[in-house]
Amino acid sequence: MSPPPSGTGAIAEDPLLTQAALWHERMQDPSAATQGAFAAWRDASPQHAAAFAQVSAAHEQAAALAEESPLLALRQQTLARTLLARPPARRRPAIVAAAVLALVGTPLAAYSIHAWNAAHTQAPSIESFHTDVGQQADVTLPDGSLVTLDTNSRLEVRFASGERSMRLDGQGWFRIKSSATPWRIEAGGQTFTAAQGSFDLRTDPGQLRAYADSGHLGVGEDNTALTLAPGRLFAQRGDDRVIRDLPDPAGFTGWREGLLQFQNVPLSDAVSEFNRYRHHPIRLSDPRAGALRISGAFRTGESARFLSALSTGFPVTLHDDGHEGITITAR
Repeated sequence: MSPPPSGTGAIAEDPLLTQAALWHERMQDPSAATQGAFAAWRDASPQHAAAFAQVSAAHEQAAALAEESPLLALRQQTLARTLLARPPARRRPAIVAAAVLALVGTPLAAYSIHAWNAAHTQAPSIESFHTDVGQQADVTLPDGSLVTLDTNSRLEVRFASGERSMRLDGQGWFRIKSSATPWRIEAGGQTFTAAQGSFDLRTDPGQLRAYADSGHLGVGEDNTALTLAPGRLFAQRGDDRVIRDLPDPAGFTGWREGLLQFQNVPLSDAVSEFNRYRHHPIRLSDPRAGALRISGAFRTGESARFLSALSTGFPVTLHDDGHEGITITAR
């Protein structure tokens, strides 16, 4: 689990402390697998154990500052993070804090395509799946391949003898079983082909991205075809295409664990990501607030704690009129 690095506009962070903070949040209600992974990380180096102890101490100090812990519980996580990263007095005060919070993820639905009979080999049927805002779903395909859909996404599947095709609108994690007949995936006006491997595809207005975790993903057709190798990200805006390495893919694929990870991004981008999981969008009232930089890891399902972190650690004010929703303004 690699930490989000520090950057301009956020308090300079020790990467090891950031990693320890993420482990601290994951250990609040850990599964057996998480406990084992944490123990392996902690025992790998004395520095790991020391960093985790420092994080724990900061959280205890934050809790001690609360007059009524039930009332201030939402602010304590951010305060603890700020105590860890507080700059020396000589540093300029305009620098803002980066929050690392752990929030509750959304339930995962499960669907399967079944009852494919001989008739489908002649005239393939179309199966469609859709996730609502804030929902995720696993879709098991007829050949045993699996697609996990993120929030507000739609998948259309055609399966027959000699034909395997899908159309994606939104974001999906594809785990394709090995087969002599590759899957054809249409997304964002582009065509992808995969005979096996794991891939993350996402469509946004005016933008398409694809990440190859394993296996090779074909991009395009005919003379324009490209091959996306493992560890590489494909991004397209209009006619502009970029293929680059993605050393830390968690910022793109973390949604599968209910995490949004930001690495020195504008607040406007972070708010846009959270709005994908909200029925009532958060609004930014001015560009000054949207231009603030933020780093950290947040859960998708509890934007209230993200907003609390903003009001505590950033120079912004939150307005909730109870009807239009929440607006963020710069102080």
